[in-house]
Amino acid sequence: MSDLDADLRRWVEAGILDPQVAERIRAFEAARAAPVPARASAERPGVIEVLLYLGIAVLAVGVFALAAQNWSDLASPARVAVTAVPAAFTLLLGALLRGREEPGMRRAGQLAWAAAVGLSALALGVYIWEYEPFGLARDEDTTPFLVVTAAATALALLLWAITPSTLQLLALGASLFFLAQAIGQWPDEFSLPLAGGTLAAAALAAIALTETGRLVPRTPARTIFGLLLAVGAYQPGFSSGGTPWEIPAFLAAAGLLVLGVWRSSFQYVLWGVLLLFIALVRAIFQNFSDQLGAPVALIISGVLLIGAVLLLARLAPQLRRGVAT
Repeated sequence: MSDLDADLRRWVEAGILDPQVAERIRAFEAARAAPVPARASAERPGVIEVLLYLGIAVLAVGVFALAAQNWSDLASPARVAVTAVPAAFTLLLGALLRGREEPGMRRAGQLAWAAAVGLSALALGVYIWEYEPFGLARDEDTTPFLVVTAAATALALLLWAITPSTLQLLALGASLFFLAQAIGQWPDEFSLPLAGGTLAAAALAAIALTETGRLVPRTPARTIFGLLLAVGAYQPGFSSGGTPWEIPAFLAAAGLLVLGVWRSSFQYVLWGVLLLFIALVRAIFQNFSDQLGAPVALIISGVLLIGAVLLLARLAPQLRRGVAT
């Protein structure tokens, strides 16, 4: 009998503790003293997983090397096959590995599916270029690019729905970025406000889904789509419209900061602070450098950078405590 058991029995016999309370104390102390099970070795990347990653990378490099060296000598069917076969292979590999019990195999399958999104987009682009189906002319810059990026986004969304993971979110985020640029090319001239606005709108929708628990995993989703919102809001500032198109960046930065504090998300605060800093520096150099001079503008930029770092340092512990609670 341990000292705790002896003490509990003595306190129960003396009427200090109820037997039920003594049992709860005994169970609590037993659970606290139990050794924490070591993390399964399968959770750590192993040799087989690393080799699978290497194989996927070598496959992708091989496709590009083959295309670069022999593209002019290949007929249209061969050109389509040299891109479509690796895309189909990575899709099949991801499907085979996603059901495995080993976490490393599942992660390798997720990487294969992420690579499959890019390879499938490449294969579709080559097919459109070679055969011009459905009236899609190869000399049109807008429609084929829009079709390819929309298909890639749909595939990335489907693969995420089947296996929600960080890599599938990365593929979805990259696809949305290129889809927004394709939409920006739809007018006669590339429209930075249209591309940036589309990207920001898509990111806002994704953030809303993330915060309502529909888009998971939540932490990488916040990181990816918070970044896309910052990029989308900042992109219109490069247009010829001048100062009015710089305003969305400041609005997005403020929104990210408020959302980050409200949802205790360091990711949103990080992107909000960085966006605010970059937008302020650009606004100073664009609008006031002639009056202030480059040295003064640099000094102000340095002060803003220090302020951004101090703000992050101040908010980070509070946000971590908010996440922990």
